[in-house]
Amino acid sequence: MSWTQITPLPPVMTIAEVAKILRCEASTVKNYVHSHALVAIKIGRERRFRADDLLEFLAARPSTAKTGG
Repeated sequence: MSWTQITPLPPVMTIAEVAKILRCEASTVKNYVHSHALVAIKIGRERRFRADDLLEFLAARPSTAKTGG
């Protein structure tokens, strides 16, 4: 088994880059933006995502881990 190296997030990312990080489709990222779950910056016609905003989005997601016993 090999482990992939963890690299820091770029300060600003495209929809495609965010989708790759989240391992989802670009349309899913767009849905998160339209539902105001994920903050995006609009530059012209393009949307960009700050690393800090993506990390906050991930931290706010519910975990599926069970607690207690």
